[in-house]
Amino acid sequence: MSIVFVNIGLPEARIDRHGESFITAIAKQPTQDTLLLTAEGLVGDDTYDEVHGTPDRAMHVLSHEHYAYFTERAGAPLEHCAFGENLCVSGLTEQEVCVGDIWQLGNAKVQVSMPTERCSTIGRRLHLPAMLKWIHEEMMTGYYLRVLAAGTVNVASSITLLERPHSDWSIDRLNQLLFNQRNRQEMAQACALTELSEEWKQRAWQLYDRAGV
Repeated sequence: MSIVFVNIGLPEARIDRHGESFITAIAKQPTQDTLLLTAEGLVGDDTYDEVHGTPDRAMHVLSHEHYAYFTERAGAPLEHCAFGENLCVSGLTEQEVCVGDIWQLGNAKVQVSMPTERCSTIGRRLHLPAMLKWIHEEMMTGYYLRVLAAGTVNVASSITLLERPHSDWSIDRLNQLLFNQRNRQEMAQACALTELSEEWKQRAWQLYDRAGV
């Protein structure tokens, strides 16, 4: 388990493939600085859409291993931080990480709060409208962290798993339950997990009700 990049960015205007301008903070850039990580996220980072700035979304994580797959699908190298992640990591895929996991991250303490539900902004920024479809085909969504104890983080910081209260509930299992293998009884079990974000639970039931599951 290691950090490949720490990324931060501010909202800026981008141009989509239709020549239309839009505002987003998804195009983050790597930094070598040591940054304070608080319940609001990394100091120096910001979001344009307030839905991304809640305590259960303090830091967005994506596995560096995913880039090879998406580069192959795109047919060209992807821009750095193509998925808007704050933390690009090695060895911590959706199959390997469970909701409720507590990490020592630098001298901060964080907890895995929920899978990331991706939106079309990624494809719009990259001029790849199929990107959202590719993400959901492979469930390479990434996930979010909440901050239990503020501290500093940099690209050389270590990641140590301190606690794993729910070894049966990987991020991948939650993604599959939300999109591919819908089961109301299992979803109720997932939503009984206190560590799982209330935002994710509400969204899950909305999708289930809309699908008539």
